[in-house]
Parts: sequence; structure tokens; C-alpha cells
Amino acid sequence: MNDISIRKYQAGDETTLRKLFFTTIRNININDYSLSQVKAWAPETYDLEAWSEKMSSNNPFVAMMDDEIVGYADLQDKGLIAHFFCHWQYQGRGI
Repeated sequence: MNDISIRKYQAGDETTLRKLFFTTIRNININDYSLSQVKAWAPETYDLEAWSEKMSSNNPFVAMMDDEIVGYADLQDKGLIAHFFCHWQYQGRGI
């Protein structure tokens, strides 16, 4: 298994994190939710500015493997986890 490193979110990660979010929900979570739920959760179109603001405020930890983002998660001040996603092609690898 390749080494995984964890770093803080950096401006510029937002597009990659959105793609990871979208493709993971559409390829993995579709197994547990209806198509209409998945489409509402991860619509094909989105507002990049709103997504960027969300990522900046969530300030997630980003999992990296071979210089590729393979997951991300956040832990808010009151213990809330808003996002916890592993790239759909890296599921089951301990990320």
C-alpha cells in the first residue's frame, strides 16, 4: 500500500474536492440511496463560489496518495463532521 499523507485544505483544492464528492456519491452512495436522493445530494451543476466558501469554512483535512487527493474530511469546532469522503476508486484501501 502506498503512503498516505494528511494535510490541511488549501485554496485551489475546491474543484478536485467537488469532483471527489460528486463521483463518490454517484458511484458508491448510489448503492444505499435512491437516484432522486443522490441527484439532490450531488447535483450535476453547482455554484463554484458557494462550494469554495463551504470548503473554506469547513477547512477539511485532505488525504493525499502519490500527489493525488484521495479523500477529505472535516471536524468542526463543536464536533460536527460535515463531510467525510474517500475517492470512489480508492475505497477499501484504508484511507
